[in-house]
Amino acid sequence: MQLANCPLCHSDHNKTEQAADANDDSNFPALEDLLATGTITIIVHSKGVSCSATDNNSWRLLPVAREPSKRPQDPLLWGIGFLVDNLFLRATCKLDRSGQVLLIRVYLIPHDLPSVQERLRCRNAVVIKEGRRYLHSTLSLVSRSPRLWNAEEPILSWESDHFLPRKLDNRTMAEIYSDLDSPVVPPTCVPLARDVAEGKPVWGLRSHLYSYQRRSVAVMIEKELSPLPVPDPLYVAVTSVRGEQYYFQPSTMTTLRETPMVAPGRGGILCEELGTGKTIMILALILSTAAQIPQPEESMVDSRPVLTPLAYQHFTLPECTTARTRAGRGPSDVYGIPSLVEILLHCISSRSQASSWCEYENSLESTNLWPLLRSNVPFYHHYDLNLAAEIFGSSRPRSQPELGPRVMYLSAATLIVVPLTLLGQWDREIQKHCHSKVRVFIVRQADVLPAARILATEYDLIVMSDVRFRRESRNKKISRLHALRQCACSCFEGSRVPNCRCPGDTQVTPLLQVRWKRLVVDEGHISGNVSATINYFVKQLSIERKWIVTGTPTSNMLGLSLGRTTEGQETDLSGLHNSGSNSDCNTPEPTPPSMDSSIRIWGRYDSDNLRKLGTMITDFLAIPQFHTDRKSFGVLVSSPLCVRQGPQPFATNILSQVMRVVMIRHRVQDLEQDIVLPPMKHEIVYMDLSEYALKSYNAMQASIAINAIDSERQGPDYVFHSTRAKELQNAMDNLSQGMFWSASNILYNVDQICEEAQSFRARALQRQIPKEEYELLEGALSHAAAAANDTLWRAIQRHEDVPFKVTGLDSSIYEAWTRGDLKTTSREVDLMHSNRLVELRNFVYARPLISPQNLICEGIQLNAEEARRLKQEPSQTREVTHAGTVKSVTDVFKEEIETSKRKAKLARSSRVPGQTEDSVESGCLASESQPCLPNIQLLQSSPLSGVRVGPSLSTKLNYILTEAIQYSADEKILIFSKSPLTLAHVAEGLTLFGVKYLRYTCDMQPALREHAVMTFESSDCYRLFLIELKLGARGLNLVSASRVIFCEPVWHPDVESQAIKRAHRIGQLNRIIVKTLVIRCTAEEAMLDRRQYLSYREQMPKMTTESGMRQFMENPRFLNLVSCEPEQLSMPLIDARASGLIRGSENDSAAGVDVERLEPACIYEGQRDGSSKQKRVKFAENN
Repeated sequence: MQLANCPLCHSDHNKTEQAADANDDSNFPALEDLLATGTITIIVHSKGVSCSATDNNSWRLLPVAREPSKRPQDPLLWGIGFLVDNLFLRATCKLDRSGQVLLIRVYLIPHDLPSVQERLRCRNAVVIKEGRRYLHSTLSLVSRSPRLWNAEEPILSWESDHFLPRKLDNRTMAEIYSDLDSPVVPPTCVPLARDVAEGKPVWGLRSHLYSYQRRSVAVMIEKELSPLPVPDPLYVAVTSVRGEQYYFQPSTMTTLRETPMVAPGRGGILCEELGTGKTIMILALILSTAAQIPQPEESMVDSRPVLTPLAYQHFTLPECTTARTRAGRGPSDVYGIPSLVEILLHCISSRSQASSWCEYENSLESTNLWPLLRSNVPFYHHYDLNLAAEIFGSSRPRSQPELGPRVMYLSAATLIVVPLTLLGQWDREIQKHCHSKVRVFIVRQADVLPAARILATEYDLIVMSDVRFRRESRNKKISRLHALRQCACSCFEGSRVPNCRCPGDTQVTPLLQVRWKRLVVDEGHISGNVSATINYFVKQLSIERKWIVTGTPTSNMLGLSLGRTTEGQETDLSGLHNSGSNSDCNTPEPTPPSMDSSIRIWGRYDSDNLRKLGTMITDFLAIPQFHTDRKSFGVLVSSPLCVRQGPQPFATNILSQVMRVVMIRHRVQDLEQDIVLPPMKHEIVYMDLSEYALKSYNAMQASIAINAIDSERQGPDYVFHSTRAKELQNAMDNLSQGMFWSASNILYNVDQICEEAQSFRARALQRQIPKEEYELLEGALSHAAAAANDTLWRAIQRHEDVPFKVTGLDSSIYEAWTRGDLKTTSREVDLMHSNRLVELRNFVYARPLISPQNLICEGIQLNAEEARRLKQEPSQTREVTHAGTVKSVTDVFKEEIETSKRKAKLARSSRVPGQTEDSVESGCLASESQPCLPNIQLLQSSPLSGVRVGPSLSTKLNYILTEAIQYSADEKILIFSKSPLTLAHVAEGLTLFGVKYLRYTCDMQPALREHAVMTFESSDCYRLFLIELKLGARGLNLVSASRVIFCEPVWHPDVESQAIKRAHRIGQLNRIIVKTLVIRCTAEEAMLDRRQYLSYREQMPKMTTESGMRQFMENPRFLNLVSCEPEQLSMPLIDARASGLIRGSENDSAAGVDVERLEPACIYEGQRDGSSKQKRVKFAENN
């Protein structure tokens, strides 16, 4: 800063005030007690400027005029004067030797300095607000250079280290999360935490904990049990120029000498990397503290002593007498002096023990003490004064009796709330890691919760789904619990312990009558939603400790780094059709935009994630510091980050410290010191569409092109109009489905397009559309006509199933058993649907001696039954006018979605000959059961003995079938798809080729899904698991699989990584191979390019709104047929050698199937690196 002269000493009036200041200096704190912040330099232009001080080489107090009108008009000096006058800081000054540089030392006044505390509290809000503004502008100019502080020459040559850092901290929220330090067990931790950290056995835990798991559990125990306050995360440590440490709050500009301490939160967020064993950590935490019972909820208005039924009814202790009197319980004549056994019963039940008394269950059962211990449940009385005021009003008369107490049972149990899809997973993990003596209650949907007294004492763990938890939240009439009659049950024979059988109130959930020791919410990031039902219900429950378990606390914090190192780069491999390209498109390689050095602005996406994190901390975890002042997180953490000019100084430090207080996670490099996951290789498999799938794809593109040209790319009829987001999503879903396989009963409207072709041309010429648009129109009409004139293509569209090529089948049998118009087409190739081939094979297995004529009759009858069923479905009439044509072109996508739903429904309802009702039900879970095979000689004389099944018309399906046949004997495979119809096609193909599979889809009941996961992990029979992406991408543990196939690219990389983590996690011993199937030169390839282009962004936009994808979709491109080598997939329809295959034997899963090897240039797996020898490592596994 530059001034014309030194304005601080230029007037005689200032000199007079300086003398007065010297007399009043005793009212100010000594400089030695203040934070020596740094120095401000001001350049003075006038030569020969003098200082009024007697010694120009010494520092003196900065002269400040009492009256604001007398202060210098320079904004900086005006602000410093205001701050000095209102006790925000003190300052000293001097001129350098040249007399042209004014040096001002700045000292911040700590708020906890005893001599000024009272005066600092008396400042009004206006002064505080102005003071913070001036402090920010002043401190931003303060240099912390020691040489400048000592006025060492030359003054202006020293590098500045500003008090408010000017160095850009452009870390994102995810990067701050990744930089969090690994948990460290403090040296003064509680003994139990030390025992766990040192590896001492945990009661009830069967599995061994890794070192990092022991550290995490020990830190969790320390958070729960340590009564010591913790440093306030809202303050950052700063060092004075003299080397002293102070604490500074950047939002309030508050300075403290002593470390500010706050009450600790008894819980937090366990957010270890995905697949690192968070479940076993929670189980270790629960079992290590199994003997502890919670303390009554704190109250400011009444005492809440811990009681037991025995003491409450019969002891004369003061707290028992007071509790009985207040509850209105009359006097008893059986008080007397308690015996030693009764005192022990009371103490054991009401106090936390070093070990659970359940450990001595066997020895106690031989005495009469066991039932007494179980019935002597500790509790306390909860009087809700606010509830009483709501019921009786604030003017309650004295004659009105006080509202009765709510009996709250103290429970050593932990309540665990998990997603419905993970309920069975938790059940299996508990059985795997815990001994049978651990008492577990898995609450199923149909289970009735027992009374609160039983819930509190009979279990160590109570696991329920979030759906059931929300259902319990409906029964929350707490006032009814205050009206319950007191227990009057008789005592056990020979004892004074009541044998309580009170039923409680069935209209109120028993969860509200228990003081829970701990609540654990798995995948608890849902609690970041302000409107989440779980948050409202948790506030009404009485819980001492709360934990959120998640690998993704917010949408931009992804625990996906462990094991991300792959073998080399992603390799583009060819599918069955390798040579050439099926389009003249030339998609350039996108490059991410260059990142300049400007500061990063935190936008709406960051603000939403901060709000979610704040909700978890403030509302769910109820960390005392933030729970008592619910605005503090937003004001002191979020707002400084989301300033329009960029984050304020120290704002990212504050967020990091807040995260560190509540989050427990290890850095990846620390995890890798304890565990090593197997290598993972991710390959992109490019392939081309088959001839008839290509015609369907081009027909869909023709509909899009004609819609765009005829609507002039505007108005509500345009499928990509901003108001038609749903139709656009349907279009993208339908195109994605078409790249696997799809069929349209309305033939993608190609007939209507052909009928109105001349009208389309006439309107285009009348509008004088550009040449490129007219060429696109002609291409669309040409491809629509090519599809409409192809009789076989039209016949294929009549049914949703994927046709397979068949050879060696008698013409009469083929025409009797095949569907619809397929039999009326030219016989260049025989096509049959997979389920018809399975029905035909099973029929022959059931009746191997059937004559060809009878087999033909059975096929005709089957076709007739199917035709009658189809006639019963309501037919839909469609408009044929021009407006109707345009509308139907855009509605075709909706029709295809409905077709997909009908397809899935038919797949579940259809039955084959000989299939029972039980097999139909199990078909929702796995591949259909097969009939027993007849004698080999009988099969050889069958009419189908020479029939072979070749590849299908779907290249993706052929690839999956080839992978299954080639690898399923030795490895298990996960198949992911976002489309249930795609999984249905895969299931039919696997059934045809005799590979056993299981399904995990939304249309299955939760119990069946749980059974499917358990069966896949434990059985060697089922080799493939077909998983719907949105359902199976989280939480599941599927380490028995070592191969993963995505039927289509996944737009969100985190969803893809989450799905891969189902197999690539602790317990996996095999190398993981991941493959993503992509049709080249289509939206799938464009999706991968755009995803790579957007990889630098913290948030992935919706695919329907992303500019690159919209541009690709709005400009349809047609594919050309590529000549390629014939596919070699082939299998005899019936073969005695395939008995193991048909029955699903694990030893002969590929018997009877011929997959001829292609040339090296076309192999699926690509060339392996010659230097494939790797260092042997011990892979991680929880035993």
